[in-house]
Amino acid sequence: MQAEIERRKNLGRPSGCISPFTAKIVCGDCGGFYGSKVWGSNTKYRRTIWRCNEKYKGNGKCKTPHITEDDLKQRFLSAFNTLMGDREEIIDNCRLAQSVLCAYSEIDMELKERRREIEVVTELSRKAIFENAQVAVSQEEWGERNDIYLERHRNATERVAELDLMKREKQSKKLMLESFIQDIKSRENTLDEFDEWLWMVTISKVTILRDGKLVFRFKDGTEV
Repeated sequence: MQAEIERRKNLGRPSGCISPFTAKIVCGDCGGFYGSKVWGSNTKYRRTIWRCNEKYKGNGKCKTPHITEDDLKQRFLSAFNTLMGDREEIIDNCRLAQSVLCAYSEIDMELKERRREIEVVTELSRKAIFENAQVAVSQEEWGERNDIYLERHRNATERVAELDLMKREKQSKKLMLESFIQDIKSRENTLDEFDEWLWMVTISKVTILRDGKLVFRFKDGTEV
């Protein structure tokens, strides 16, 4: 669930959204998200449909169709059951992705080097400040040298921040794949009812095309 909250946060979507379909259904025309609409709210025919949020905005109207929640759930079941037919191969591919795409040993090595550089530059800057206070030196020369130290420190600090982010993303991807693996391993070969939790932990996005076809992209990268 934490991974889902983080995903919505990165998309700029509120983590408190109650629908599991929020920010996961994508328009094949414009690439925007589908949003929920209620039809016949005060009648016995009330139903919730999902439609591109950009459908009637601007000059070019999206031609992708709306979809009902019941249809979406049934088609997810079909896609998931198709996926389960190749379960062992998918698990193997996930394990390979974890070991190759989610590895961060090289990032750790560079992080160590950059943090060491920050320590060295900090010490050099400290000594330069002490020297300037104790000994008569050219202020122009000292200023140029200090600016170099500050620039090195800034560059190293920014790079550390970039590397930390890259590492966290790889760790998050590894955990997401592990959750995906464990969940499909624990399931029966055929799913008969829609499972909201399974949807959240296995589906990355669903793209709806103009002809009404749905492309389910699972979190291991597989598309059905």
